[in-house]
Amino acid sequence: MNQMVMAAKIAWHVPMLTELDGEFLKEAEKRRRQFVSDFPLQRITGLALDNYVIGKGAGKRSFCYRIERDLDMLGNIRGSTAFKFGVYFGRIKSDPTHKYRFRPHWGKTLDQAFDAVKQAIVDLLVAADRNDFAAIAQNQLSPMFKGKILFLYHHNQYAPIYARPYLQHFVTALDLDDNFECEADMQRALMRYRAQWPLLRNQHPVLYQRFLYAVFGNPKDSKSSGQVVPIVPFLKTAVEGAQFIGQMPASPPVAGNQSAAHSKTDYEARQKNSKRTGDRGELIVLALEKQRLIAAGKAELAAHIDHLADREDGLGYDILSFDDDGTERPIEVKATTAPNLQTGFFISANELEKSAELPNYHLYIVFSALSKAPRVFTIKEPNLKGLGFDLEPLIYLVKHSVGRGVENERSEQTP
Repeated sequence: MNQMVMAAKIAWHVPMLTELDGEFLKEAEKRRRQFVSDFPLQRITGLALDNYVIGKGAGKRSFCYRIERDLDMLGNIRGSTAFKFGVYFGRIKSDPTHKYRFRPHWGKTLDQAFDAVKQAIVDLLVAADRNDFAAIAQNQLSPMFKGKILFLYHHNQYAPIYARPYLQHFVTALDLDDNFECEADMQRALMRYRAQWPLLRNQHPVLYQRFLYAVFGNPKDSKSSGQVVPIVPFLKTAVEGAQFIGQMPASPPVAGNQSAAHSKTDYEARQKNSKRTGDRGELIVLALEKQRLIAAGKAELAAHIDHLADREDGLGYDILSFDDDGTERPIEVKATTAPNLQTGFFISANELEKSAELPNYHLYIVFSALSKAPRVFTIKEPNLKGLGFDLEPLIYLVKHSVGRGVENERSEQTP
């Protein structure tokens, strides 16, 4: 990516991510430190089976349970089978019996397999301490499990991204050309790139992960990666609390000639300060649209939703989504911090034109966009020049007429 473009994206996203998700990142780092403290290298070889496996005992505090579930905020490794841990307690499709299970390549017996898995974890951490990258690549632990262990114990050297399609997606987007022998190589490459940018380098690595998702999105084939298509992470709370509503919220009555009190400067300030709210509204709608289609059994359509406004202007809408039957759904998002439309919203001449001419055009209005419980009202093929909406001209385009001179009044007074 062009360095100037990346610098602009970092300057915009990092302060916003820091503000929105600061407490989350503090909690994530607290849990990471606690995990490393609870499972130092010297303790791993002596772990009892039930203090390791997921699916049995240990009061949901086992090594594998905490890595996959308790530390989910430090990167997702759910989706693939529990065999990724080498040994686990549970069932499979062909056998509903709950019992200890392991892959044959780890050993002929449960004890052999468990000892081999623990030794592989110790060997991995020793290799990481020594920067023995060849040994890391050859280590037999499953790639996502290996990647998360590396991040937890060496969080400033390995990025908190673990699935190969996601790693490939981001190193490609950043033009990080190299011969990557394994996923861990790509994790390190991403962190070397992070080190070039002080604003990124000085923040928690999980913020960097979230920055990458915010800027580059998910890989197009993420549905086949073994991971659930993630919501933009730092908006997780807002998306979980969001609801579609069936009626436009009522606005309180205007007292006197209140509209006259708004000056041109008021509107200009509102427009300049609305970018943060607008961006958040778009990301909320983007996540809700993915959820809507996935819930309808249309995961393939959800994977192809396109956040067009993130890379180009002038289309007249922000997001290209789909109806359940595959019909394209152009969506223009308008977001406000208010619970109603008393303060209105801005719309360009192009957006107004597209709303009238594009089939299946939708307007999504996000109320209380910066809260933990935003409300979304949708209007299909809105008639913004019709009943229910008042359009007020606020901005003029000023051009110089060819052939007509313009004199500076001050020039006559200048000696």
